Amino acid sequence: MKRYTLAELEAMPTISQGHMEDLKIEVENIKVWLSRMTVEDGMPYNNQVTVENYDTINGRWETVAEYQAK
Repeated sequence: MKRYTLAELEAMPTISQGHMEDLKIEVENIKVWLSRMTVEDGMPYNNQVTVENYDTINGRWETVAEYQAK
């Protein structure tokens, strides 16, 4: 799985906005979100990336990776 840098994600258009994060990539069964929350908001680190995969068996999105974009 590719890990995106903060510069790569910030250069991408935002596809849609969630409550606390911006959807940057949506292809097939994968979504990549960049959080707008910070450590001051209670996150473990700034610029958290969340990668989700759609589980066709269970019919729901599941988080498969979280990391800090640098």
